[in-house]
Amino acid sequence: MSAIWTSVREGRLLENEMVIDCHTHMGPWYNFNVPGDPWTEGMITAMDACGIRKAICTPHVAIATDYLWGNRIVEEVIARHPTRFAGYCTVNPNYPESEIVAELERAVVYGPLCAIKMHPVTHAYPADGPGYRAAFAFAHAHAIPVLVHTWESDRFCHPMMFVGIGKDFPNAPILLGHTGGPMGGVEQSIQATLAWDNLYCDLTASLSPCGMLEMLVRRIGADRILFGTDMPFIDCRPKIGFVAFARISDDDKRKILGRNTMRLFGL
Repeated sequence: MSAIWTSVREGRLLENEMVIDCHTHMGPWYNFNVPGDPWTEGMITAMDACGIRKAICTPHVAIATDYLWGNRIVEEVIARHPTRFAGYCTVNPNYPESEIVAELERAVVYGPLCAIKMHPVTHAYPADGPGYRAAFAFAHAHAIPVLVHTWESDRFCHPMMFVGIGKDFPNAPILLGHTGGPMGGVEQSIQATLAWDNLYCDLTASLSPCGMLEMLVRRIGADRILFGTDMPFIDCRPKIGFVAFARISDDDKRKILGRNTMRLFGL
């Protein structure tokens, strides 16, 4: 009997487990309101309700109109809640390479941020374009993770793009955000992940078909899968059940829920 399954089935928090959410946001977004200043108290309440100990964040504004402001928002949040939040340094490839490198140096080398975030769709720029290469090279040089939004067959970020990127930057752990989205994107993500061992899948998705996690564990292994929710864009609670009720071992569940993220992010 699975101890994790039993705890969640009985409505108990996973207090004895390390649950880390590798894919969250915070702050305002153009089509819904996330109240608060700067929008963390509600997130902490939600995290406490389902046993998430730490969330790694990218403010919405960073993937939209102002990546520099977004990076500073998450830095301020970490300063106030260092045990509950970690942060991505978002980069926008439409800006000069010198500015991007300077921001990475400031925020990651000399600042509190621990990884890099890219959103090719909202920045309208292909993941394998030259504007992103300086950030991938930085991640490779410093062995820090990169979380990239991916989606099935998307011209900016389809998962198979990362076969070449993974080969060019093998020292950078690259997380395929949303595991490519729909099931066609999941299959593309599996094929990409099997090509290079520095590619990983995160479970953030609005749809999580029954049996998907079991298939991922069977085909790429639990060591290559990270727990993510997209909170507050998406309610974080169902994803706990998605992992807890999967027909996989508790050891694999613990890797997915937090151990893999701790290892890759150095938390």
